[in-house]
Amino acid sequence: MIIDCQSCPVRDLHCADCMVTAMLVPQGAELPLDAVERAAVTRFAEAGLVSAHEASSASARREPWAAHIRAVG
Repeated sequence: MIIDCQSCPVRDLHCADCMVTAMLVPQGAELPLDAVERAAVTRFAEAGLVSAHEASSASARREPWAAHIRAVG
């Protein structure tokens, strides 16, 4: 099955409640930071750009796929 947002008849009208997007990218899915991201956040905290509490609770999140990307499954 090929899901192509470019040919969707309700593209740009109902993207926010699209079930395909809900299946492919869990909304609000928080992920742990990888080593590079953690190092960057540590540097921000050391420089005083974020508090130690903010740095310790930082997490990554998945962003919805761009409309021009096709999912194949």
